[in-house]
Amino acid sequence: YVGIHGSAGDPIYFWDWYVDSLIGARFIGHPMEPQFQDARVQLEKTDSGIGAKLGEGWTMNDEWYSFKTSPRGNGATVVATLDESSYSAVGHGGQDIKMGDHPIAWSRCVGTGRSFYSAIGHRPETYVDANHLVLLKDGILWAAGQGKTQCSAESAK
Repeated sequence: YVGIHGSAGDPIYFWDWYVDSLIGARFIGHPMEPQFQDARVQLEKTDSGIGAKLGEGWTMNDEWYSFKTSPRGNGATVVATLDESSYSAVGHGGQDIKMGDHPIAWSRCVGTGRSFYSAIGHRPETYVDANHLVLLKDGILWAAGQGKTQCSAESAK
């Protein structure tokens, strides 16, 4: 499974397994003041190799999703986080949607299957950003079984 941006962006869910097991985090909102902002995407070193060619990260403009909790607590391997000091995390009605630890892309095993999710991708311009394209390509290849790590029934527990 590969999910991009809006595939996790609805605070009303009809299938808990989809959001809790396949995605691994529940969307709570995105900035509205302004909605689209420059922010620093920071890469984490992982065994999967996703994003390894991108160094420490880059700055780009998008709609930045926040989640109720970090997917780390649900077994995900975080690939990229947001530097919350690089943008304004003020949501609808002035709600503070900072997460502290703010994952924005991650991978996870679901049984022997693979799930890669990136919250980047609201604006068409994100799909010509060279760094974002490398991140997506790496995530797609990993989800297709070509990454450096493997998933087993044990790895998903």
